[in-house]
Amino acid sequence: MVIPVSIWIRIDFLLINQLLFLFSSEKLLLSALKRGKEMNIRIIRTFLLLIIIASIQPAFSGEKSGITQIDSLRNTGSNKKGVDKISAQLEFAMQIMGKDAQEAQRLANSALIAAKAAKNKLLETKAYYTLGRVSEASENKDAAEAYYDSALVIAEGTGDQWNKGEILFRKGIIKHNRSEEIHALEYFNASIQACRLSDNFKIMGSSYSMMGTIFRVNGLYDRAIEYTVNSKLNYEKAGYLEGNAWAAYILGRIYADLKLPEKALEYFQEALGEYTKQASVDGNEDGVAICYEQIGLLNLDSGNYAEAKKYIDNTLKIYTDKKSKYGISNAHKNLGIVEYSMGDYGLAEKYLNEALAIKKEVNDLLSLPTIYEYIGLCLVGKGQINAGLKNLRQGLALAVSNNQKKIQLNIYSKLTEVYLGINDLKNALDCQKKQIEIQDLILSGAANIKIEQLQAIYEIDKKNAQIIELEKQNEINALTIKQHRISQLIMIVGIVIAFLISVSIYLVYNKIRRKNQELRETNAAKDKLFAIIAHDLRGPTGNLASFLEHLNDTFAEHSPDELKKILLSLYKSADSVSVLLENLLIWAQSQLNKIEYRPKELELSDVIQNSVKGLKPMADNKQVEINLKLDENISVMADPNMIQSVVRNLFSNAIKFTQRGGSVTIKTEVSDMSKACISITDNGIGIEKASLSKLFDLSNSQHTPGTENEKSTGLGLILVKDFVERNHGTLTIDSEKGKGTVVSFTLPLIQRS
Repeated sequence: MVIPVSIWIRIDFLLINQLLFLFSSEKLLLSALKRGKEMNIRIIRTFLLLIIIASIQPAFSGEKSGITQIDSLRNTGSNKKGVDKISAQLEFAMQIMGKDAQEAQRLANSALIAAKAAKNKLLETKAYYTLGRVSEASENKDAAEAYYDSALVIAEGTGDQWNKGEILFRKGIIKHNRSEEIHALEYFNASIQACRLSDNFKIMGSSYSMMGTIFRVNGLYDRAIEYTVNSKLNYEKAGYLEGNAWAAYILGRIYADLKLPEKALEYFQEALGEYTKQASVDGNEDGVAICYEQIGLLNLDSGNYAEAKKYIDNTLKIYTDKKSKYGISNAHKNLGIVEYSMGDYGLAEKYLNEALAIKKEVNDLLSLPTIYEYIGLCLVGKGQINAGLKNLRQGLALAVSNNQKKIQLNIYSKLTEVYLGINDLKNALDCQKKQIEIQDLILSGAANIKIEQLQAIYEIDKKNAQIIELEKQNEINALTIKQHRISQLIMIVGIVIAFLISVSIYLVYNKIRRKNQELRETNAAKDKLFAIIAHDLRGPTGNLASFLEHLNDTFAEHSPDELKKILLSLYKSADSVSVLLENLLIWAQSQLNKIEYRPKELELSDVIQNSVKGLKPMADNKQVEINLKLDENISVMADPNMIQSVVRNLFSNAIKFTQRGGSVTIKTEVSDMSKACISITDNGIGIEKASLSKLFDLSNSQHTPGTENEKSTGLGLILVKDFVERNHGTLTIDSEKGKGTVVSFTLPLIQRS
């Protein structure tokens, strides 16, 4: 494997650093040289090689892993097209901006050009925002603000509240870093309103958190608690565990400032638990370290020095493993304060001087006043009063230049004690006066915020109150509209239900009306039936009774010819009663749906011949000629019993209304491709036109008798019509008074292939 030159250079530096670490102590160096004379050279070389490999492997692996990840992201972006490619470029730029600012800038610019070409305002907004983040990471705050302003104009124009909230938050961060706290508060507050409209809970939580931090630093603890709690609630909504832990940490700091250690410890432990869980996943122990530090300081303030030292030692270990100079310097500073509090001034001074050196190296000016303060106190404790006062004065000067009022208050308090200890009452009194002045400033809430700044905060609170009131009013209006819509919906549903009920009632009413009509018709038919039975049966049966009674009384007086005539009359009356009873029975069964329709294939000529055969004696007795003109090849689909009844009734009527010596013709033919037609023609007395429409009316009581006074009830034709229609046919009657009658009906024809 060929190792690049850059890697060899890293190996050289790592080797040098490793050897310096191994031989940093003079005793360790002499010991190693002494042992080196006795050790085998090969063993030494092997030992050093193992040290080098162990030293460079993590760095080499990390570098390789980082290169692989960047290459993977780059390949992913190159494989996409259009909008997806622009989004991938912006995401890639955000991920590498801390490692390769130039490449991130190039990618974001390329994405911006592509977004403009595609006329995609959302991606154009994101591109300007990404350029702002890249510039901000490169400490070019002016350029970052310009990019954010461009992004903000587009977001406001498109109503993009989500990105607007993020942009306003970043502008607030820049203002905060420039100590322009009022402008920062205004931007954070505007960000909250935009995030509320877009449900961007994470950025809303961040904005609340920053406002809470500003209020805490400036001594407005009630506001700080309010905004930090809001921050925590929004982080919980967003499911942002790290933000939730940070909010708990800030609340701990607030309660620590308020000298409420138990409440502060509760929040620090909550934050520590969350940060510990995250560290087990991603290995980042920064959050754990800051919680250890604050818990250590709480124990320090409470006089639990052993516990304080334990937690701060844990902090030092984490920062040492991370090689964080800033963190190591803070840990040394805090250990120095702990050792001072425990009375070990020498060890305390050692820690404090180590912290001082690193702080100067990293240019952390804000921590220097406290370090000088405790170095001075250590020197005073060791009896070096002048040196101690010098360091205290130096720390005070830095605190004044940094505008650190609380530290000034602490140092003046310590100077007062030292001057009193050496009986320098004048300086002690001066320091006491300064203490009172600073205390008044802190108590008045003007540690860092002037009266006009407080007015600006009041305006922000007033605006927020108005927004909240408007939101409440909007909610009330929305509820009112919702209630109106529900009322309208209920009304509409009620109308629909009422309409459906009305329709149902109407349909039921019509059904009942039809049933009533059917019942009336049935009752009328029943009444007619009883009338027929009473009228038509009474005549024939009365005649039978009269003839039989007369015959019984005068039987011996009649000759054989006379007896024969009497018997013929009796036969006719009995036959009339039989036909009437048969028709009545069939009609009654039909009305009660007792006659089932059972169609089958029939040869029409056979059915007609069988039906006519039974009535031939009737025709012969009246000397009526029968003519059959039947097509032998006609097949129909019909119920044989019903068709025979139809033919018998029609043929019987034709004989009944034809004079003696007349004729009746039965003819079958195909009327069209789907129907067979059967016609029965007589040259009898015919029917008047006015009477044709009453032939099928059961309530009609006027019936014409036959040519030889044969009785007629009209029931036969009604049965004929019913049976023909059940067999899917039609019935027609064509007649003229004195010229005869033609009765025709059709039946479905069976098609032959």
